Amino acid sequence: FSLTKQNMAEKVQKVERGPMLAIDGEWYDLEKWAKYHPGGIGILRQYDGKDATDAFYSLHSDLAIKKLKAMHPAEAKELPPVVEPIDESFRQLRAKIQKDGWFQREIVSEMLLLVSLFTMVAMGTYYSYSNPLFSILLLGVAMQQAGWLGHDMVHARNSTYCENMGDVVALFVNGFNRDWWSRKHNTHHVMTNHVGVDPDIDLMPFLFLFAPTKAIDTHLRKYQHYYFIPLYSLLYVSWRSQSITRAVHDRDYKILVKMIPGYVWLYMLPLSVSIGSILLGGLLVALVVTQSHEMEEMNYDTAPGSFALMQFNGTRDIDCPDWISEYLFGGMQYQLIHHLFPTVPRYKYRRLQPTISAWAKENNITYKRSSLTEVYSDHYAMLKRNAALTPQEDNDSLPSPGWSIDLQTAA
Repeated sequence: FSLTKQNMAEKVQKVERGPMLAIDGEWYDLEKWAKYHPGGIGILRQYDGKDATDAFYSLHSDLAIKKLKAMHPAEAKELPPVVEPIDESFRQLRAKIQKDGWFQREIVSEMLLLVSLFTMVAMGTYYSYSNPLFSILLLGVAMQQAGWLGHDMVHARNSTYCENMGDVVALFVNGFNRDWWSRKHNTHHVMTNHVGVDPDIDLMPFLFLFAPTKAIDTHLRKYQHYYFIPLYSLLYVSWRSQSITRAVHDRDYKILVKMIPGYVWLYMLPLSVSIGSILLGGLLVALVVTQSHEMEEMNYDTAPGSFALMQFNGTRDIDCPDWISEYLFGGMQYQLIHHLFPTVPRYKYRRLQPTISAWAKENNITYKRSSLTEVYSDHYAMLKRNAALTPQEDNDSLPSPGWSIDLQTAA
């Protein structure tokens, strides 16, 4: 049902031969290679015995695809899973989008995003002593935008520019560990809203997106629709802390050294500006990323199904009413498009939306889109509703808090 620490260990013992994944109609035995997987072994185990074709192509580079094709398919007694019509149609859509050049990056668009970001960083630094409130506003927005730009660059494939600049943006401005974030975030992409697997809904005991068991419930839950705003402002504090913790856990001293210039920069700013900008940046990001998934259907089956249907069921797009909100949402207002095709550059989402909408209509799939006021209203209502739920009796059907850490550090 869900992946607790106990049944995760049982699953590890059960899969002694190593994860066996089906891709393009062939089985691949990853027993010897799984421990070297950049995304971790945990997510491979989730797809053991399943068709991982669409999940694989959604996240991997041409080089990774070439390496897969160089592997010899495994001899298996069972035939690969039958490809459902909706998945075959989705693969045809992906092939068309790739042929039409949607995955190609545009240097002018890339540079405009980078120049605008570091202009805000420079101006915020310049005014940090003479006008600290203005500086907090500039740097808070800059940190939010660095989050979006770093997110886009880390998702990018076949781009040396993004490979190098992603570290500069993510590490210097926000102090984020690329490896930690990538493993966490990619798991979210291929197991969206799967309770016990998706790290982005592992929020207990601070926020509850579903009824908890009595053992993990807290009396503060009934107030979560009141305190979520100040809690959201701590998002970047949490991500910075997790980035450092993960680097120490992995003994990744190279990442720790790369973080130093960013923290030296923060140290040179007034303390109020450093703290204020981190809190504001975290709040601005949290008010975006929580709107596209948390109100959608939760999946209590840890086994993945159709990749395309999972994204449509667990994600919605947001219609921003003006250029300010369009800018602040950083492409995440097109969250469904991003989840279907994570490596498409964010500045192409708006133009791609009609194509995806038409495909959904042809396949009788609901393409969920809501206004900005509607998603914020729904989000508040969801938190309030879950604050009043009766806790479940203690059982093993729900995972304990921290499942995302267990999966990411699985050996």
